Amino acid sequence: MKDFNVLILGSGPAGMFAAIQLERMGIDRIAIFDRNRYPAGGLLNDGKLNFDYRVGIDLDELQIDRIDAQSLMQEVRQVFIEFPRCQQVTFVDGNKDIDEWEKVAREHNVQFIAPEQWHYGTDNGKKFVNYLRGMLRHTTFFLGTEVISIEKIPPSAKKEGGRYRFVCRKNQKTEKYSGKIVLAAPGRSGAYWFRDLSRKIGVNNDFGPIDVGIRVELNRKFYDSITDVVYDPKFIFQTRRHDDRVRTFCTNPGGRVRVENYGNFKLVNGDALSKHKTENTNFALINTVFLTRPFSDTTEFGQMIARQFFLLGGGRPIVQRVGDFREGKRSSKSTFNSKIRHFDRCRATYNAVPGDITLGLPARIVDNLWESMKTLDKIMPGILHPSTLLYAPEIKFFDTHFPTDRYLETNIEGIFVAGDGTGKSRGIVGAAISGIIAAKGIVEKYF
Repeated sequence: MKDFNVLILGSGPAGMFAAIQLERMGIDRIAIFDRNRYPAGGLLNDGKLNFDYRVGIDLDELQIDRIDAQSLMQEVRQVFIEFPRCQQVTFVDGNKDIDEWEKVAREHNVQFIAPEQWHYGTDNGKKFVNYLRGMLRHTTFFLGTEVISIEKIPPSAKKEGGRYRFVCRKNQKTEKYSGKIVLAAPGRSGAYWFRDLSRKIGVNNDFGPIDVGIRVELNRKFYDSITDVVYDPKFIFQTRRHDDRVRTFCTNPGGRVRVENYGNFKLVNGDALSKHKTENTNFALINTVFLTRPFSDTTEFGQMIARQFFLLGGGRPIVQRVGDFREGKRSSKSTFNSKIRHFDRCRATYNAVPGDITLGLPARIVDNLWESMKTLDKIMPGILHPSTLLYAPEIKFFDTHFPTDRYLETNIEGIFVAGDGTGKSRGIVGAAISGIIAAKGIVEKYF
C-alpha cells in the first residue's frame, strides 16, 4: 500500500490550488485522485474568473473577513494572470461607465456588481490545466482512478494506525493508498457521490440552496452595451411578488449554449471560446431555492425538475422563444425561425427541442424569472425581443453542504473539504480560495 501525507479527492480548482499551497508550505508526498482520465473539474469550463469578494464566496461560510478574502484572491489572481492565454476582460478602476450602470440598476431596485474579470476560454482549458500541473513537483496524480471507499485505519495497526485509506478501482483492479490527511474537493459532478461516501465514516452534512432557472440567449447587439463594459455583469433581483432572489450568472458574449450530461437528465450551460465568437450572447437567469420542513432535500427537488424536462424534451433540453412565451404558447419547429415573427434575429447555437418551459418549472420560479426579465429589459431594452431564446433547465447544484471550522475541517478529525461540491464556493476563483484555506489549515493543525 502506497503511503502519502495528504490524499486529495478531486483535481478541479480546489484540489489543484490546495496542492500548490501545500507544496509552497513544504509538504511533500501529496496524491490527487480523480475518476476522470484528464484532471480538471471546473477548470475545463469557460474559464471566467471573477476577482471580487462579493462573487463566488460566502465570507461567513469560510469564516474570513473582507481583508482576508481580498488577500486570498490576490494569491489566486497571481497564479492565473501568469498564464499567457488568460486575458483581462473587465477593468474596474476608474471606469465611469460602471458607475452609470450601477445608477441605472439602482433606479430599478436591482443590485449591480462589476468585478475585475479575466478569461481564458474553453478552448484553452487543457492548456491551463497543464500549466497548473507543471507547478507541482511533489504531487502524484492518480487519474482514471475511482475511490470506492474511505476507511479510517484502526489505531492498533502497527504502521498506519490512525491514518486514512483510500480503496480505489482502476482498470478493474483494486488498489489501496494511505494518508495522514484527507482533503475532499469532489466538485459539483462528484458532490452526491462524496456525500454518500462520507456519511459511512460519520462526516456530517446537510442540504444547502440550489439555483433553478433558464439560460437566455439573444442577439449580442442587445447586450453589447453592457458586456463591452463588464464582460460578465452581475444583476441581482429581489422579486416583488414572492420576495425571492434571482440573479444573472455566467454571461458569455459571443458565446454558445451547450449541454451537460448527468446520465438520467441533461442541463443547459454556456461558454465562450477565446478566438471564435458567435453573433449571440447567453447568460443564466437563476432563482435561489431554499427548502425547509417537511421536505428539505434540495438535491431531489432539483433532480425532479431536471428529469421532468428530460421526459418533456425526449432526452434533450427545451427552448422557447420570448415571442411565444409572451403569448402563452409553446414554440414549434415549424415557426421556430420565422422571419414574419422576427425570430430570425437570433439563431440558436444549441439544438434544443422547441416547446414550453413553463411545463417543467414551478409557477413560483416562472413568476420570478419573468419579473426579473422584464426589469432587466427596462435597464437594457431589447432583452425581450421576440427572437430571444429561453432554454431550460439550468440548475446549479451547490446544495451539498458540510459544516466545518475555520480550517475547513469537518467533524471528523483529519478530513477537510473544499470547493463547490461541498458548499464552500461557487465558481473557479472561490473554489481555489477554499482549497488554499484548507491547505493552510492542514499544515497549521497537523504538520
